[in-house]
Amino acid sequence: MGELDYSTVAAIAGERVEIGITASSTPTGKRGTFYRMCMDKSFGYHEHYHPSMHNPNWCQEMEDQFRAELTEIQYEHEILAEFGTEEAGVFDKDKLDAAMKREYYLYNELSPTEQRKLEASGTYPEILIYDEEHPAPYNPFRCMGVDYDKFQAGSSLLILDFDMKTRCFKVMKRVEVPRGEYSLDNAVNWVIKLNKIYRPSWIFCDRGFGDYQLERLHIYGDDHPESGLRTKVVGYQFKESLEITDPVTKEIHKEPMKQFMVNQLALNIERDRLILSPFDETLHKQLIDYEVDHISANGMPVYTSKNEHFVDALGLAHLAFVLKFPDITAAIKTVKYTNKITQIHNDAISRHENSVMRDISNPINPWKKRSLPEQAGKGPGELPGDYQQWVKVPMGGGRHTSGSNSFWGKRSGGFSGRSMW
Repeated sequence: MGELDYSTVAAIAGERVEIGITASSTPTGKRGTFYRMCMDKSFGYHEHYHPSMHNPNWCQEMEDQFRAELTEIQYEHEILAEFGTEEAGVFDKDKLDAAMKREYYLYNELSPTEQRKLEASGTYPEILIYDEEHPAPYNPFRCMGVDYDKFQAGSSLLILDFDMKTRCFKVMKRVEVPRGEYSLDNAVNWVIKLNKIYRPSWIFCDRGFGDYQLERLHIYGDDHPESGLRTKVVGYQFKESLEITDPVTKEIHKEPMKQFMVNQLALNIERDRLILSPFDETLHKQLIDYEVDHISANGMPVYTSKNEHFVDALGLAHLAFVLKFPDITAAIKTVKYTNKITQIHNDAISRHENSVMRDISNPINPWKKRSLPEQAGKGPGELPGDYQQWVKVPMGGGRHTSGSNSFWGKRSGGFSGRSMW
């Protein structure tokens, strides 16, 4: 059954309160409705877990056969009946689940249903909801990611903080600007509004549909210098390349922007450095469902383009940290130059000077006490011509031969002069 089929079944069961739903499936690693039925106790389902070993006919021969035929992830799903990790996914599902449980907070208003569940649980989260009259506490390590889209979905805005205490990246706000008339202008207004409330250091925007918005934000920054939007707003095309400098060789490597951004975010998630609100199922589901759609002709992964705009916004916000605060992300290193001068101790200078003066006052002739062997390199059994011969050259002018093929010409020119060398 697909995800949409559950809503159809639930509508039928909604005729009477005593009608129940029974669901059975092999886990696939996908964090969909079936996963939440099994793992989220608030759904009200009772889980019955049965791996293949519960089969009374299970034996060691079957174990060995499946171990040989299935990959580790397939064995985890099919035999152990564990959700594990989805093979097609980009981000580690277990790490994302852990990111949802790291802190108990919210940044958007709850729906009436969520409010009732919260009151029933008796546990209340930390509320991080701010506005222009009550702005968020200032954090210099705060960035915003903006993904514009006018046709398929609304614009997506996300605020990402770096928490100095936990050394983790924490999502502080997520805003979706719905599609409609003047949606691009509304997105610009939302960026200006969130900039006043959260005062991010950098705002990275998608230029795919955002050239107009980028220009409007720069113009607003010129008219309102206190906003900082003239310099802090940076636009990127997902199809362009980033120039990354090797800190050792100083060579510049071009990295595909979209793939580099996704890889850096995946690395951050693998390191357990992401904090997500447990009340934001939209962002969590988009991260879970994010996968490689296909591989391009040049061998680069092409990611899914459905329900992924908040992933791009999160990736852009995190990319701002990677490029502008590299020491925080520890993902890349920048080339560092120094003009530091180290002072040498006077005693060391004196010793060096004395050594140099001794060499000058007592020059050593490198040719002194060296005699030229008559036959250099001759060994037992070697014939004449197999080794180098030393020949005395006369110091006088004119042509001269001395039992060898060597000769010197006159210094005064002519055909037999130095031009013969």
